Amino acid sequence: MAAEHLIITGKSGAGVSTTAVNLSAALAEQGYRVAHLGYDRRRISSVLLRGDGVLETGCGYPAEAACHAARLECAQGYRDILCIECGSAADNDATPDFGALCRLELLARHNPEFVVHDIAGEPAEVLPFLRTEGEAARVIVVVSADFGALTTLNNFLEFFTAEAEGGLRYGGIVANNISGPFFESIVDDFLRQTGTRAFASIPRSLMVSAGEYLKQSVIESAPESHLSSVYRKLARLVSQGLAPAAPLPFPPAAFAGWLQKWSEITEELECGLVRDGAAI
Repeated sequence: MAAEHLIITGKSGAGVSTTAVNLSAALAEQGYRVAHLGYDRRRISSVLLRGDGVLETGCGYPAEAACHAARLECAQGYRDILCIECGSAADNDATPDFGALCRLELLARHNPEFVVHDIAGEPAEVLPFLRTEGEAARVIVVVSADFGALTTLNNFLEFFTAEAEGGLRYGGIVANNISGPFFESIVDDFLRQTGTRAFASIPRSLMVSAGEYLKQSVIESAPESHLSSVYRKLARLVSQGLAPAAPLPFPPAAFAGWLQKWSEITEELECGLVRDGAAI
């Protein structure tokens, strides 16, 4: 059976890498063969999966010549996850071709059921890269209650409303780093207004930092924690291949109005006023 490619994306800083790493760990824990590909130029996407495992060069040559100049590094990680770092170390380095990466010889030998791609960024950067070879993939967007993350999410939703070419399909949303009911209500309202829903709402937790200090995912460092159970639920939903409702992004004027509404609610809250439905 062909591997399912899962693109974990969203605005940088929204928790894309944390979500991708823990999704990979949870899928592997549930018995799936997993590969994890990171595109950060610092080559740290997979560090929480491989711990002190040393990255090795020459870990396999892609089928396409477009990738031959790219210096790929790999390591074996938690529960036999194949970790491959694909990020270009410098601006003049060759950028790996997504289609070629999907056909890596090493990837074929590992025979994964799921390939998790950790690739944060804006739609204008991420989507052209993913469409180069028309490889089939499911795109899951990570969002927080931050203005920039919500704007990036709306831009991704515009893409999936406007076109479905290149084998990419909308795979759902993960609400991440939610620090309380008020911020959860912001994200929930956005999702309700756009006619979609989140696969999971992941709370802000110090367990993430605690695991990072050990170079471990939350699944490995705190397997009995509530946060691990949330990631396991996310992995189960993703593995079931459920098709989320088609999103309806905010038009620019409506999005500006929605942001104005939440600006006023936030200011009122700071001043001690409470609106109905503020979920405080």
